[in-house]
Amino acid sequence: MMARLKVRNYRGREVPAVLGFALLSGGIGAALSVAILDRVGTAGLVAGGAASLVFAAGLADDLLPGGPRGLREHLAALVHGRVSTGAVKLLVMVASSVVTVAAGPQRDAPTRMAGVVLIAAAANLWNGLDVRPGRAIKFGLLALPAVAAMSWPAAPFVPGVWLASLLVLPWDAGERAMLGDSGANLLGFSLGLACYYSLSGRQLLVAAGLAAALNVAADTVTLSRVIDVVPPLRWWDRLGRKP
Repeated sequence: MMARLKVRNYRGREVPAVLGFALLSGGIGAALSVAILDRVGTAGLVAGGAASLVFAAGLADDLLPGGPRGLREHLAALVHGRVSTGAVKLLVMVASSVVTVAAGPQRDAPTRMAGVVLIAAAANLWNGLDVRPGRAIKFGLLALPAVAAMSWPAAPFVPGVWLASLLVLPWDAGERAMLGDSGANLLGFSLGLACYYSLSGRQLLVAAGLAAALNVAADTVTLSRVIDVVPPLRWWDRLGRKP
């Protein structure tokens, strides 16, 4: 299986897309630690199961590359009756977001709908960020305030996934390995969930709108072009990358 997880990066170098396993391990370790120190309720168990499904769907897409690329192509393939691993992954991300929000604390309907959009959009967005060394992880590091502010028993795997991404950053930025769809989707799902649990209703509406807009940008003008035209984003994106 490991031999099938090698992909070519943007320089054309072949690298293993295996760092997602480290993120999954970090999430499992954090969940066990939180369970020992505190009680993990139904919401936390459901969130952990949903995150595992998102990882598995991304892994399937890593193992079976090819087919449609991008949100529009996947949806167009579904309309014509063709089901790709990418389309299955998108459906799993949406379903996992719905189930996770439904199992979580009661919030008003608009806030919960915004939460579903944000979590699913973040999972897909981070997959789109994983096209340059270290990019997905570095932009994930900016979500530290949300990870720190959330109630960890509600989603005990999230801090472990975030910390594991920090630990594997040197391998990603050094072009020795990549997150792959499994790791990028898991990271995005985790960060979206952290934002759902730490933001107010109005903040969630803004965050969900932004995440949705960035998904549209990724599918049209590409995220690389968006990042390149915004100086602070361009600086952060290139920080630590090989010339």
